[in-house]
Amino acid sequence: METKELRRKLIKDFGKFIEDDSKLEILESVFDAINHDEKKSIVPDSHYDLVAEEREKYLSNEKEASSWEEVEQRLNAKYGF
Repeated sequence: METKELRRKLIKDFGKFIEDDSKLEILESVFDAINHDEKKSIVPDSHYDLVAEEREKYLSNEKEASSWEEVEQRLNAKYGF
């Protein structure tokens, strides 16, 4: 859909939205979400760095990993799962 067509369609659709109070509130929430600045993650950057380092070790075969089946067997043997 071309920009002009999309613009016309949105103007028409917005007209329908603003006639219905419940849809108007939803539309306001959408605009708030679009205009709202992203909040900084509560997860510290150091955690992302650690995950990236461990992933690199795994991908370069520096670090040994277990398949899910192996982990499941160990858990079953140790805890009876």
